[in-house]
Amino acid sequence: MCADSDEQLFDKLIKNTNHVLHRLLPPPTAASQHYNLRSRRHTQQLPEHHTSLSDSNFLIRMLYKDCY
Repeated sequence: MCADSDEQLFDKLIKNTNHVLHRLLPPPTAASQHYNLRSRRHTQQLPEHHTSLSDSNFLIRMLYKDCY
């Protein structure tokens, strides 16, 4: 139930540029998205995360979700 709520919030955050948290997102990636691979959930750059503390950050967690 919490995971579904997180996904709904993140989808609203990505789509709505006037959302309060939208300014905290990293900039869009400059990498080419023209590969014939599965589509990504977002077009943002993936920020570096070095510690396990950053794994508890909502934005970091959602940006890296399903990133395998």
